[in-house]
Amino acid sequence: MTAPSRLLFKTSALAIAAALMVGSLGTPATASAQSTGDEEMEDKSRDMGNPVTARIRAAKERRARANQEAGAEQAGSSEQKGAAAPLYPLATRVAPSQKVNAKESKTAKEVQADYEANKYDAVFAKVDAFAASGSTNAYLQAYLYQLAAVAANNAGDQQKSAAYFRKAVDANGLDNNGHYQAMYNLAIQLNQLDQSAEALTVVDRFLAETKTDKTDPLALKAIILGNLDRPAEGAALFEKVLASKPGDRATLMNAVALYQQADNFDKANGLLEDARKKGLLTEGTEYRTLFVGYINANKYAEARQVLEEGVNKGAIKPTQQLANDYSILAQHYYIDANKIPEAIDFYTRAMKVSTDGEAALNLARVLRNESRIAEAKAAAKEALAKGVKKPKDANAILALPGGK
Repeated sequence: MTAPSRLLFKTSALAIAAALMVGSLGTPATASAQSTGDEEMEDKSRDMGNPVTARIRAAKERRARANQEAGAEQAGSSEQKGAAAPLYPLATRVAPSQKVNAKESKTAKEVQADYEANKYDAVFAKVDAFAASGSTNAYLQAYLYQLAAVAANNAGDQQKSAAYFRKAVDANGLDNNGHYQAMYNLAIQLNQLDQSAEALTVVDRFLAETKTDKTDPLALKAIILGNLDRPAEGAALFEKVLASKPGDRATLMNAVALYQQADNFDKANGLLEDARKKGLLTEGTEYRTLFVGYINANKYAEARQVLEEGVNKGAIKPTQQLANDYSILAQHYYIDANKIPEAIDFYTRAMKVSTDGEAALNLARVLRNESRIAEAKAAAKEALAKGVKKPKDANAILALPGGK
C-alpha cells in the first residue's frame, strides 16, 4: 500500500487577485462618480486544482455612490455650491477651481451624450481631439479622461481604461472626490492587468494622500502584495481588514490563503479555528481549508474533527474529494499498528463515497493483512467494479484461499 505523502497546498496570489477585485468602476461627474466605500464580498467557488484554493473570493458591488454635481458646466472644485461631501476629509490636497467656457461646455455635453448612448468610439475620438486642441483647462481634461476611462472599461478594454485613468490623475484638475476615485480605479485596472509593481505604487500614493481608513484600499493592497510574492505582508493587511470586519468570511479566507502561501500554516489555522468556534464556517471548502491546514501541521486528530464536523453539518458533500480526504486519514492510522481499526473505518468510508475503486482496493489490502479474507475479497470485487489502476492486485486478493 502506498504510504501517505506530505501534503503541501499553496494558493496562487494571482488567482486571488483575479477573483477578488476591490471596487468597481463607476461613471464620473454628472454620470455619478463611484466612491470607495466598504464593500461586501460575494463568496465564489473556484476549483484551482487543490483543496486549499478551491474557494477564492469574487467581488460584489455594494457601493455608496457620491452625488457629485460638478457637471460639465461647473468647476471641479468641491467648494462650489451643491458639491458632494468629501469622501477623503483627511486629504491635504487643495482641489483646483477652474471654470468651463461655453465652447468647452458644448464639447463636454457632446461627449457626455455619446457616453450615455454607449457610443464609446465617439467618446474616445472626441476626448483625444480635445486633448490635442491645446486646451489648458485641467478640470475638463481630467473630467473627459475619466469619462473615457469608464467608457473603455465598459467596452472591455482595461488597457485603454488604465491609460485614460492615468491621464485623468496626471491632469490633476478634478476635485478631491473625483481625483482620488480616478487614482483608485487606476490601481484597480493595473492590478487586473497584472502590472502589480505600478499598481502598488498607485495604491500606496492613494493611501498616503487620502489618509483614508476605509478597508477596501487595504484589501486591494493586500492582493497586490500577494501578486508580488509578498504574501506575508498581504496576509497581515487582510488581517487588519478582518479586525474591522470580524464576520467577513471573504476577508478571512483571503487572509488564510495568503498566510498559507507564506507557509505560515499555524497563523492560517488559528484564524480558521477561531472562525469555526464562532460558527462562521459554513461552506465545505472552508472546512476543507482548515482540514488541509491541520494535515500539513501533522495535527491529524484536529483534522479528523474538522472533517467530520463538516460532513455532519452537510457542508462537505459525499464526493471523490471526500473519499481522498478519508483515505488520507486512513493512511495515517494504518502507520500505527494500534490504529488499524480506524484505518479500516476510514477506508470503508472512503470506499462508500468514492467514484473509483482505489479506496476499496486499499481497504482490501488492509483486510488481507489482518487475515479477514472474506471481507478483503468483497472489497476487491468492489474495487474491480469501480475500476482501479492495478486490477492485478485486486485479482490477487480474489485468488487467495479461504473466504467466499
